[in-house]
Amino acid sequence: MENRIGLTWGLSSIHGWGVFGINLVKELLLNRAKGWPEPLLLNETQLPTINDAYHPMLAPLIEEHTKLMRDSAHLQHVGLKDVLVLHSSGNGLLRTPVSNRYSGQRNFGFTFFEETNIPDAAITHAKGMDGMRTGSEWNAAHLRDRGIQNVVCIHQGVDIDVFQPRHPTNNFDGKFVVFAAGKLEFRKAQDLVVAAFKKFVTRRPDALLVTVWQNPWPDSAKTMHESTHVSSLPNLGDDPAAAIMAWTKAEGIPEGTHIDLGVVGNADLPRMLCDVDVAVFPNRCEGGTNLALMECMASGIPCVVSMNSGHLDIATEDNCFPLHHQTPVDDQLGHRHVWGESDIDEIVEQLDAAFLNRNHAKTVGAKGEERMHQMTWAKQIDALIRSLDS
Repeated sequence: MENRIGLTWGLSSIHGWGVFGINLVKELLLNRAKGWPEPLLLNETQLPTINDAYHPMLAPLIEEHTKLMRDSAHLQHVGLKDVLVLHSSGNGLLRTPVSNRYSGQRNFGFTFFEETNIPDAAITHAKGMDGMRTGSEWNAAHLRDRGIQNVVCIHQGVDIDVFQPRHPTNNFDGKFVVFAAGKLEFRKAQDLVVAAFKKFVTRRPDALLVTVWQNPWPDSAKTMHESTHVSSLPNLGDDPAAAIMAWTKAEGIPEGTHIDLGVVGNADLPRMLCDVDVAVFPNRCEGGTNLALMECMASGIPCVVSMNSGHLDIATEDNCFPLHHQTPVDDQLGHRHVWGESDIDEIVEQLDAAFLNRNHAKTVGAKGEERMHQMTWAKQIDALIRSLDS
């Protein structure tokens, strides 16, 4: 195998790709004695967002990236010897400028996509790569259906040293805490959470909705206009957390029953989760397994989960409160073949089931934690390296 693995996406602790990158780098460096290749950063690192403990590990790699950028500034394309380059992509298998700039001795794609209308040209390009890796079984099946042969599903992992059950700290004054996370957009279904919690809190006045709904990509937040469950969008500005809370109040959630935590780094999330009673993920589609869901499950939190797309790779009858009632999502463009619309009343009933039977909810949470122990970053990245080396 090559001596280096080049990453075309940036490292960060505030989005899934960035967290994946940090853990891939960490595992590659920890396993050098086993002959694993060393990482090579080909994109920018958002160092201020990353836990200080990782800075010494990342410093020489960032310095090397800076030098590579400086030395190759005059080149339109850079071929890297003895490097396997992992090219990240999303919807449409669209290549990033970094992927267009760099190529390795071998080149593999790694993709998480939610939209199924992949252009023929992108499929042709993917067929010309040494292989494709996907974040979910349905992503892999879709690429195989389009004629791509060397496709392997490698799920995301979870850091069980960081995300694990912890003693409550009573940060929320004994409220029944319903947690929801994900960047604000139609696909992540915050509108369904708002509609369901509005009903649930009238039934259980001690409930408190705690969210991490920041979205650094404003265009994707605008997709919430598709929703028939909310009548407006938050006016995200200098204080997005306050804007989101003002939005949910305008949509009918009683004042004082919702807190948005703002931007929360991956390393800071565990101390927020220790007081959560149940998490809710009615997402319409996931190209991967949903990192936020995995982190909640690893923390022993019972989760209400939509049974569609990538969620199906980890959610079962006994390790979550499943949302089985999934109806097709409006698909005028023909690109949402696996999307599912969860039923608001079923969300409310599952939240109530967790409220009324705390012992059963703990059992469900323990089953979720057990599942995540099978999906640590160490195990998933080992599977990735073996798939690239086979």
